[in-house]
Amino acid sequence: MARPSLRLFWAAAVALPVVIGDGEIFLSSSSSTSSAPVSSDWTASNVTYDCNPYEGQEFLIFGNGNGITSGSCYASWDLHEIQLWDEIGVQIQNLGAVSLTGSDNGYEAWKAVDGTESEFWAGDHDVGMSCSCWNSGKLDGQAIRIQLPGWKKVSKITLTQGGAGNAWAISEIRIHCGTSYQSNPLRSQISFGYTDIECNDNGCQTTRMDPAYYHTCNMVSRASSCCLIMTALLLGLGLS
Repeated sequence: MARPSLRLFWAAAVALPVVIGDGEIFLSSSSSTSSAPVSSDWTASNVTYDCNPYEGQEFLIFGNGNGITSGSCYASWDLHEIQLWDEIGVQIQNLGAVSLTGSDNGYEAWKAVDGTESEFWAGDHDVGMSCSCWNSGKLDGQAIRIQLPGWKKVSKITLTQGGAGNAWAISEIRIHCGTSYQSNPLRSQISFGYTDIECNDNGCQTTRMDPAYYHTCNMVSRASSCCLIMTALLLGLGLS
């Protein structure tokens, strides 16, 4: 999340839903759950992933897999809460959190594991997570590393973002097992509100998206189209 003075929505550049300010999590009445695989790629025989949290981990890294709908290139991804459960279904307490990519002032990493949904971690807004300036080099451009209290088999992950229409939510997550980035992290579509990802020896799948999935932007196509729009605007203003 950018500082309030920088939260500008460029409606001329891209037409996307907007929310004003921060506050309680808002969930749409039309929200639904899903038991679909985390990603269609996960069921493909020719795709392998380096991370299965159920195999036992002490550290997990959560990185962005795409951008946010805010129109400002000084805006960042906001992650309200991460919750983890062990192999027998008991919630894991005393999680530690470190931002690997910086934090916005007042929105430190520990706020994503403090049990309070109204507070959140906001990555360094200088990275620019907006779909209007997105490129594939920004994969994991904002990432938070979670430390568990010892080695644990993680059977369930719940991710909480700002809710339906939130302008600082991503729609794709990348999960790395361990203390460093992996070449083939787990990839999952996630909700703007609550997402449950459940894992076992066979892999992981989403079991809840509330509200239902809403796609923000692709790695290249949205950035390219936005650049064309901005170029057209500049030409119209005689500034190119």
